[in-house]
Amino acid sequence: MALQIKITGTPFRYLQSLDKPTKTRIQDKLNAIAAAPTDPRLSKPLTGVSQRTARVGGYRIIFTIEEETLIVSDIGPRGQIYKRLR
Repeated sequence: MALQIKITGTPFRYLQSLDKPTKTRIQDKLNAIAAAPTDPRLSKPLTGVSQRTARVGGYRIIFTIEEETLIVSDIGPRGQIYKRLR
């Protein structure tokens, strides 16, 4: 059973601002993660926090898994996404 995907406000607006092919790739990755949330080929845990990260080209998706929900807390370019976690 796949998890329900919940994208919070800021990542949702950022996702909507991307070009269509990139947006589709990110949405496909989120659906794959929802189907197999702890698959090491799709995502990896972040050190020191309970969040996980997934890579889509030059973009990163930061998310947590709570019960039956995959909560996306941030989406952004690789060079900037980890700076926002501090």
